[in-house]
Amino acid sequence: MSKLKLFYTIMKINSICIKKYKLNLPIFWLFLDEDRIENEVAFLKLLPPAKFIGVVVRTKNKKKLYNKTKLVSKICKMKGFKVVVSSSPQIAMAVGAYGVHFPKQVKNTRIYNKLSYSCSFHNFTDTRRTKNLGVDKVFISPVFKTTSSKKKQPIGLTRLLFLSRSLKCDIGILGGVNKQNITKLRNKRITHIGGVSLFF
Repeated sequence: MSKLKLFYTIMKINSICIKKYKLNLPIFWLFLDEDRIENEVAFLKLLPPAKFIGVVVRTKNKKKLYNKTKLVSKICKMKGFKVVVSSSPQIAMAVGAYGVHFPKQVKNTRIYNKLSYSCSFHNFTDTRRTKNLGVDKVFISPVFKTTSSKKKQPIGLTRLLFLSRSLKCDIGILGGVNKQNITKLRNKRITHIGGVSLFF
């Protein structure tokens, strides 16, 4: 994605997200994906510096999570990106990350108040989990059909609006968001958008 295209994408996201965030917090979260981004480090280096971009570090090989997070964090700090680590508060603290993201299979809890916490949200049964974890924000996924996980049924815009009004935390979207359907998210009370496709 060129700098100009990224700028227009961010402007579109900014017009959709409610202005609940402070100016120095991301509205656009990139979830690193080893299957879809061939060289994640090179990709991050191509992005322009921006405080409105956050990066969620994740890997299939959990033994490599610390080293990968350490490498990504160096690049992100130079770029002004906030870094969130998947699943591990300990690694997040060790590398000075902004926060932790809990995917569905992780039943962890807040252990460091200094960190920001988020979690995945795939269906209404996750409502209690969200409250138990005490997260600051959720990523509802998927709202639209997505090629990354064809088995997941989209939540849809009507249920998204219901959730945005009932959950007591910031609401974000992850999965299936593209340049064609992103405008449908307007007036749905969301504060941030995550993904990969929007960068390509």
